[in-house]
Formats: sequence, structure tokens, C-alpha cells
Amino acid sequence: MYIISQIIREYHISTVTDLHIDWVLRYKGKIVIIRKVKETGRRFYKMEIESIKQKVLEDVDPVMKKKKAKERRKQRLIVIMQFLLVFVVIIGLFHFFMGISTVDGESMYPTLHDKNVVIYERHNSEYKAGDIVALDMPNGDVYVKRVIAVAGDTVNIDREKIYVNGEEVTTPQAVGKTEAKSDKITYPLTVEDKQIFVLGDNREVSRDSREIGTVKIKNIKGKIRWSIGIF
Repeated sequence: MYIISQIIREYHISTVTDLHIDWVLRYKGKIVIIRKVKETGRRFYKMEIESIKQKVLEDVDPVMKKKKAKERRKQRLIVIMQFLLVFVVIIGLFHFFMGISTVDGESMYPTLHDKNVVIYERHNSEYKAGDIVALDMPNGDVYVKRVIAVAGDTVNIDREKIYVNGEEVTTPQAVGKTEAKSDKITYPLTVEDKQIFVLGDNREVSRDSREIGTVKIKNIKGKIRWSIGIF
């Protein structure tokens, strides 16, 4: 049985000086007393009486309680489905436009370190000298290198320096000597159409175009946009 003090306490009604019975509901042997707060110069209640009635009915009526619980479950399900839909869309867009790879080794030191995670942008229409790219290699490995020259450029390595179209290329991030590494690759070398010439920033330890030759554009996974790792 609900008494006035319970209603005041449970439904946050302020203390009043004058209460009058509004209506009495008898439900399955339970007496539910709803009291209406009378105004004496100012309002003493925080909730409208109809809201109190509705709340009490929900508390004592199993059918209404079940209906309310069902509605809450439905709302939670809708929220979860909306979240999952947004999550799937984001993952789909990321997979289509972006990719993730991991740096293996110190060939790009000091720009990138071993085990750094890199995020690259797919579907680039062109690449230029200075871009850092992720490359698909024939053996299944993924290389991360810096573009030094593009199609039509002529590359030469002489006296531990690299030249493109007759001009010395200086890469501030590069460390170590830049030397030829394979007798099979001769210089000057002209980069063919739809290919690029790449080097690692750590010139003395990097395996790059000085050993594997120029790389086809179709083997580029994407242009590196962000890296994640502890430096």
C-alpha cells in the first residue's frame, strides 16, 4: 500500500501543509493511494499529478511494467544497431581509402623506426620525389621507402651522392653514405614509365632500388600519411 510519505519520498514531492485525496485505485488486492498536492500561495510539488499516477501504475501493473521493459529493450537494440552500422561504415570507408602496415627494420631510420605502424592513403593518382610509400614486393613483404625519382627522371650515384637529372638530391632525414649496391644496376639510370626509384633514409642498411631496381606504380599500396610508434 502506497501512503503519502512514500509518494512524497519516491516521487520527490516537496513538503506540503495541505494534502487532499485525488483518487484511490484498487488493483488486485493492492490499494494505491494517490494524493494531490494543494497549492497554498505557491507550488509545493515538482511533478505533475498525472506523471505520478503513471509512475505508480507502472510500479504495480505487471502488464505495464512488461510493456515498459520491452520498450526499453527495443530502444537499446536500436541504439546498438545504429552504433554497429556507423562502425561498419567507418571500417568500410577506412579499408577502401586507407590501409595499415608495419615498418620492418631500420631502413627508414631516423624518419621511421622498426615496428612503427604506418597508415597510408590508397588510390593516389601520382607520386612525387620525397613521398614516403608502402610497397608490395614480389615475395609478399611490404617495404616502406622514400620516392627519389619518377618516370622520365635520370638517376645517378657518384662518390656517395645521388643525383636526379644532374642535380644532387639532399634528403635532410637521410643518414649514411649513398652507394650503389648491385652490379646488375648501372648508372645513369632512366626511370621508365609508370615506375619510381626509391631509397630508404638509412642509406647504408636499406634494401631499395639500388638492389631491386625501380618499382612499378601498380605495386604501390599507398602514400604514408601518419605513423604511430614510440620514438
